Amino acid sequence: MHICPRCDSKEATVISKSPKKGVWEMYQCPVCLFTWRSNEPESIANPEKYNRAFKVNPANIPHTDIVPAIPERKVVK
Repeated sequence: MHICPRCDSKEATVISKSPKKGVWEMYQCPVCLFTWRSNEPESIANPEKYNRAFKVNPANIPHTDIVPAIPERKVVK
């Protein structure tokens, strides 16, 4: 398990690995749904260096707005 840079959850897991062995791993946090690769810069992958303005408090997640649906595609004739 890995620590999520965005919400500091310790539940993040490996969801994918690079086609070429050992190049990178991709992680996903089940709490805030953030995903990142192991070869991201420290400002993205390291929870201590992740921009505080983008941190998420897991307690606030249930109270966030629902992402609106994508509007139906308009057919142009």
